[in-house]
Amino acid sequence: MKKMLCFTLLMIGCIFYSCDDNDSGLKPITLKDQENTTISLMYPNDTKYSFPIQGGDGNYSVKSENEDIVKVNMISTIDFSIEIIGLGETKIAITDNSQNSLILNVIVDYETHSYIVKQQNVKVVGGDLTENQKNAIIEAQLAKIPVKVDGGYKFIFTDRLNGKGEAIIYTDTYGGNKKVETSFEMKEHGNENFTEAYKWGYEIDFSVEKRIFVLGRYYPTTKATEKFPMALMEDVTQEVQKEFPKAELVITSQLIEKVFY
Repeated sequence: MKKMLCFTLLMIGCIFYSCDDNDSGLKPITLKDQENTTISLMYPNDTKYSFPIQGGDGNYSVKSENEDIVKVNMISTIDFSIEIIGLGETKIAITDNSQNSLILNVIVDYETHSYIVKQQNVKVVGGDLTENQKNAIIEAQLAKIPVKVDGGYKFIFTDRLNGKGEAIIYTDTYGGNKKVETSFEMKEHGNENFTEAYKWGYEIDFSVEKRIFVLGRYYPTTKATEKFPMALMEDVTQEVQKEFPKAELVITSQLIEKVFY
């Protein structure tokens, strides 16, 4: 409680004195080569992050609002370090002897991979299949993709060491209310049909079955799909062959756009 009160008083002082930066003839305190005052960090992480400071009178001190989230320390006359302790949001106050200040917002969260699905298609290979059969396969497999266009996936690595975590599947619109919460695990697929894809995929637990969506580079066949070079791909050949034995290869592709917020 005392630490929180001291930080609150420090922030109040920063608010009152921040208007005097230009009166002192000194440049305002900023982070070197970084205009953004919000810092996002991943948990867990043993790495200590360092940031150079510029401006003010050069006599800097740093303080963390909540040391259960991050601890800070000056490691040189112009550099400070951030040590990640726990999850959450907090603030860091940088001050100098001339009452110049900078308040940083710090967000510590799990590593997260987020994707919005922008287009969908199905690749069907089978020389002896009729066009009607190919169209039937495409229609059926598009319907089995868990999300619609503009829906998406959020993979939260709550156990980064083992590549496991929570998955949120937005079935209609990314970030919307219609969603499925489940678990996932990163798996090395070893599927030779994905020679151009990455070696790893997201194995999602759909309760009744587990499905692997391989993240890989997508090579479009039409100009309409060139905007989205990455896709989540699923090999559904064995499933399709139960009804269409002449199908040689069937892969669904969800062309994705990465979310950075």
